[in-house]
Amino acid sequence: MQDQNDAGNETSNIEQMGNFVLSSSVFYVGMAGVGAMVSLYRHHSLKKILTLPAEMPALATLVGLGFLGAAVLLIANYLFEEQFPSFKIFRHVLMQMIGSATIPVALYLAFISAIGEELLFRAAVQPVLGLIGTSLLFGLLHLGPQGLISVWTLWAIISGLMLGWMFDSTGNLWPSLICHFLVNAVSMLTLRIQYRRFVATHSKQKANKA
Repeated sequence: MQDQNDAGNETSNIEQMGNFVLSSSVFYVGMAGVGAMVSLYRHHSLKKILTLPAEMPALATLVGLGFLGAAVLLIANYLFEEQFPSFKIFRHVLMQMIGSATIPVALYLAFISAIGEELLFRAAVQPVLGLIGTSLLFGLLHLGPQGLISVWTLWAIISGLMLGWMFDSTGNLWPSLICHFLVNAVSMLTLRIQYRRFVATHSKQKANKA
């Protein structure tokens, strides 16, 4: 009976993850499409901001800036989790939502969310609202579990400032794209590891009670 329950739970988790991936794909592809259209037809900048320099030193600078920004934000993420209990609780909620994802699915979600948000916020919105305005809007669209402003919102504002600064300082979207993807990927893979530890501990506790 226990094996049947475990199999049923696993099937349910797979279905829920499939639905989550589908809805996320539609949402972020739509976001990317809107951002690309605005950048192309309103700002006439899409080709420019997505063009990589041919010279190796300039290319290395863009890529290196993306990696450096990701390192700074991941350190900040760690400090937030250590200092703010509500941030750790929200991360636990995220873990239960997406922690069961496979590695390819986690990387896919990190990829499409980074592209969607960067094309919309940095490429389309930032030329209109500026760095501060766009970062505040970016933060307000990252609310806590109850739909309220939270530490998660503050974290998103700080992230928006970093990503927006890279875009403004280089005139190129690739550093913020690389940074955003790396932060998302590391975060999702970390949640995946934490989820497996959580499931193993929970299963062990159930076995000890049986």
